[in-house]
Amino acid sequence: MVTLLQDLRYALRQLLKHPLFSAIVVLTLGLGIGANTAMFSILDTVLLRPLPYANGDRMVHLGARLAPGQQSVRFSVPELVDYRRRTRTMSIVEYHSMTFSLVGHGEPDRVQTAVVSNEFFRVLGVRVRLGRDFVPADERAGAPHVLLLTDQYWRRRFGGDPRIVGQALRMNGQPITVIGVLPPLPPYPGTNDVYMPTSNCPFRSDPALIANRGASLIQLWGRLDPGASARQAQVEATTILNGLRQEFPQFYRDPHLDVPVVPIREEISSGFRASLLVLFGVVVLVLVITCANVANLTLARLMSREREITLRAALGAGRGRILRQLLTESAIVGLLGGVVGLLLAAAGIAGLRLWVSRINALGAAVSIDGQVLAFTLGVALLTGLAFGLLPALQMSRHDLASALKEGGTNATAGAGRHRLRGAMIVAQVAISFVLLIMAGLTLQSLLNLRRVDAGFKTGNVLTVILDLPFNKYQSNADVLNFFRPLLRGLAERPSVVSAALVSDLPLAGDLANPGIDVEGAADDPSRQASFHLASEALFQTLGIPVLAGRAFDDRDTETMPPVVVINRSMARRFWPLADPINAKIRIRRGGGGGAKAPWLTVVGVVGDVRQRGLAEEAGPAFYLPFAQVPNGTMELVVRTQADPLTVLGDVKSLVAQLDPEQPIAGIQTLAEVRSQAMASPRLTASLLALFAGLAFVITAIGISGVISYSVSERTQEIGIRSALGAQRSALVGLVMRGGLLLVLSGLALGALAAAFSSRLLASILFGIQPTDVLTFVLVALFLLLVGVTACFLPARRAAGIDPLVALRS
Repeated sequence: MVTLLQDLRYALRQLLKHPLFSAIVVLTLGLGIGANTAMFSILDTVLLRPLPYANGDRMVHLGARLAPGQQSVRFSVPELVDYRRRTRTMSIVEYHSMTFSLVGHGEPDRVQTAVVSNEFFRVLGVRVRLGRDFVPADERAGAPHVLLLTDQYWRRRFGGDPRIVGQALRMNGQPITVIGVLPPLPPYPGTNDVYMPTSNCPFRSDPALIANRGASLIQLWGRLDPGASARQAQVEATTILNGLRQEFPQFYRDPHLDVPVVPIREEISSGFRASLLVLFGVVVLVLVITCANVANLTLARLMSREREITLRAALGAGRGRILRQLLTESAIVGLLGGVVGLLLAAAGIAGLRLWVSRINALGAAVSIDGQVLAFTLGVALLTGLAFGLLPALQMSRHDLASALKEGGTNATAGAGRHRLRGAMIVAQVAISFVLLIMAGLTLQSLLNLRRVDAGFKTGNVLTVILDLPFNKYQSNADVLNFFRPLLRGLAERPSVVSAALVSDLPLAGDLANPGIDVEGAADDPSRQASFHLASEALFQTLGIPVLAGRAFDDRDTETMPPVVVINRSMARRFWPLADPINAKIRIRRGGGGGAKAPWLTVVGVVGDVRQRGLAEEAGPAFYLPFAQVPNGTMELVVRTQADPLTVLGDVKSLVAQLDPEQPIAGIQTLAEVRSQAMASPRLTASLLALFAGLAFVITAIGISGVISYSVSERTQEIGIRSALGAQRSALVGLVMRGGLLLVLSGLALGALAAAFSSRLLASILFGIQPTDVLTFVLVALFLLLVGVTACFLPARRAAGIDPLVALRS
């Protein structure tokens, strides 16, 4: 212990003796460790930290999907009953989400409402924060309507007032009582404000609807029984589906129908896992570069202490004793770098939390906790040992004879030390090449996404969600009598170019994908298309071109024959060799169970609009006229002459005149909708560019520093060459050849590594191949140019050395 304390005191004296060197090394390490700490905090939250549910490790989501690339479908109430009755591996609960109007406390509010089984939170393992949970009695017919508030909504809407429990409000005109408040939870399965039991749900009061096996309206979650695995649950779910195929073949005709059973941890992280692992791998490489650079700096400083180390060895200090002293010094530097890294990560964690929360349900929980602190401590110690070990081994490998030959200040360094420094420069260049390739590919992918024609025009368009309460607007006439005056009133405003209604905004995600019958064509269970409701001016307002026929107009009323407008993809797929205008289609109802819908006449073809994301091509889609199929929940889109937010006051005023209790929500511009669709690729590209830039700067400084130090070691040699008549250009070439050989070796090794590692980006790239030749060439030329510059500057200084000064030094 006494010896250790002596080593610590001596190490601290050495750091204070060289404050500039110590500050540079600690700051460099802090940057590398800080990047790793920040990324690990995200990785820990999304992939490692236990979910905030007591049964999170046993919870699974039961999906229902068709062929790859097609939209997932949901379950019907009869299917819920079947799966519950036949399963032996899990407890199953239901969930779906709707929007309702909530009044009785301040201004009317539109709330996203999750409708769940009464045991939903007990299955998840969640206890309410205030009040009580749902109980079976809440689902009995005629039971009073009750409500649970999420923690976020409770704080935002009611200011965190605990007295809200027990208060009566009105939801869609019906009295409803707040019975409890949930603890802080991630926005999963959806971004909900409140929860209600299934007995409160409107469609559950329709006997025909809940008995319809083809009415796919709900989602299913399961808690695995003790001893059961997700694999066993998957086998069982497939067996149940196959049994239903045999019993009800008319509902399960699609051979591609599948029921995946996915652990909720895997589902929550699925859209972000690949990017997150790539980014974490990148910051690890940045730390490797940092260690290599600091190791070179450390080796250079230890060279100036060679006399001291030689003297210690001559006085009897063994190699182990010297090695321990040097590693103690590097460990202290590593820990100081860890402190700086932790401070840098803490400073940036708020911004990371905001970014990640936009693309992952767990993002809001990103923080620096005990596990992250332990990770930082471990990385700091390992980093200190990593950058200090090789220089320490080199300097502790002493015998007095070699020290007298190589160790003096006037002699050149040993070949072994040259090789070590050179190897670290090669590694830095190679890793920088890999990281710059990754950053270049993702940035080009992001630019490609920005250039995508999504099929609509974003400029000067305001979007607002209007969700009419079903109990107040029970008939089609009621719905039309609200929306028609609203659209007319907006059209009369001088700043408004046009206004329209649509059921789903572009880029909003998956839509209902019903089966389609085409008049005169053979029955095909896989023929499907997504659909939208649209008012007359929709295509003009969103800038969607009409390619053939016409758009909806005032002829398409509820008393006229039903019509439909299809997109270009649907026209090409369903009528590849014919004109679709005046053709007829029919929506297949009941999941293929044989129920017939009216034939719809195709009156127009419009351009494709990307619905599921900028990176996914538009599929077959059709539009139904809102006047013929009114719906109480619609997106209002308003195109304006100037800033679209300037008409928000007009929208609020008109809505209040029509219904003072009607809330509006989802206020955003169409440009913001598109920007949000790029959140995940923008985050990945930005972080990759940041980390690659950091690695590049460290590498460039490292190359220049090593070449400069090599020149200082060879001062006498260069002076002798100059005295013997060597030309300035020859001296420049002599110094540059050694440096460029290292750079070229690093580029060759980096190109080989990048050819393999860039394939990890394949799942997150758009419009560019992982081995894009142009990117590889440009990055190689850029690094080569930087390497030439880093070598030339010290080479030019070397060529200007005065021979007399060099010989005296």
